[in-house]
Amino acid sequence: MPKIHIPAIGYRQGGRQMLVTAMSPTDLVRMVRKPEAWDPVKTSQHGNRPRDKAHLQGIVKYLEEEEHFVLGAAVLYLTEREAEFKPMQIEGVSTDKDAASMGTLAVDIGALFDIGDGQHRIGAYEHIVQSRDEDGDPVIERLREGGQPLIIVIEDDPRRRAQDFADLQRNVKAPTQSLGQSMDRRQPINRELNNLFDDVPVLVDRVEYQKDNPGKLSAKLFSFKTVRYVSGLLLVGNAYRSPSTMDRAVNGRFEGSDAEPETARQELVDFWTALGELTLFADVLDDSVKAYELRQDTYLLSAGVLYAVAMAVYLSKQDGLSVTEAVRSMDSFNFSRTKKVKEITAADTPFAGNLIDSETGKLVAGRTAWETAAEILRAHVAKEHEANTANAQ
Repeated sequence: MPKIHIPAIGYRQGGRQMLVTAMSPTDLVRMVRKPEAWDPVKTSQHGNRPRDKAHLQGIVKYLEEEEHFVLGAAVLYLTEREAEFKPMQIEGVSTDKDAASMGTLAVDIGALFDIGDGQHRIGAYEHIVQSRDEDGDPVIERLREGGQPLIIVIEDDPRRRAQDFADLQRNVKAPTQSLGQSMDRRQPINRELNNLFDDVPVLVDRVEYQKDNPGKLSAKLFSFKTVRYVSGLLLVGNAYRSPSTMDRAVNGRFEGSDAEPETARQELVDFWTALGELTLFADVLDDSVKAYELRQDTYLLSAGVLYAVAMAVYLSKQDGLSVTEAVRSMDSFNFSRTKKVKEITAADTPFAGNLIDSETGKLVAGRTAWETAAEILRAHVAKEHEANTANAQ
């Protein structure tokens, strides 16, 4: 039978022949079998999870917009009948004990790869190829000139292929949101925040990148994830019901037809500078109070409270106050933790019944809780500003 010959590096893992190679995405989409849904009763194909349309479209958007794209290797399968690896023989060189060997993968013409891992990546390529068939299309040309890395496994047993998929998911650890976001410099808000961390005192050496929540005894005050969401609320408010739409709005403050980068940048500087000047934070910055003491004595480092603070400042801007004025007006607010564990009332903490469960004393997660707390903070800010204005007169 006629063969297609693909250069590859061969190695063995788990007793099976595996190969590393790459193919043009425009060629690859013609050589894969459409994944079937996983069904443990069937034995003809190992199947796969249902395609997530939103995830697939996200990859399509990335490939269409990003010239310097990068996608990890997909895992594909062929049977021993369909494919054979032939190591390259080099005169005078023995590779018998090497972990890898250069060679050629010979594949039957008409054989289709079974997708083990990477169906959304390959599906995104397929969508682009089918929807953009014009000669000279820059996205198509980019794909034609590029290569999709592949790990090809010679494996006949569909159940073994399914087990591989489960093992691959088990042995991959996704980065925390804080780490992933802080590394992603394509998004303007991430760049802007990273640029603040050397200049704004409350952020200098006080942001945790590795975890989404600093530990109880950590000297860090905030995670990058929290700083990012707090900054987003400050800039655009809470009218967005999905992370992607909020990201677009926040990034739009720095890039786009209606962008106002200097104004947005100054709001961030003013907010985080003023926050660091509040007595509770200032005590930490001058080392008279440790970060862990602030964490155990107040609610101020809780993500929900910080969301409420940012949202209250955003609303106060609409009331005519500056960012600095709004934040400074919170210096007199009671952020202290109550020692009571049940039957908590507003006399114990202003957050009773919203961010603090009155029955258990535990912090309440969820948008409704911090939105309600934001309105309480907004009212406090308005009252303080009115009193300060009256005193000034």
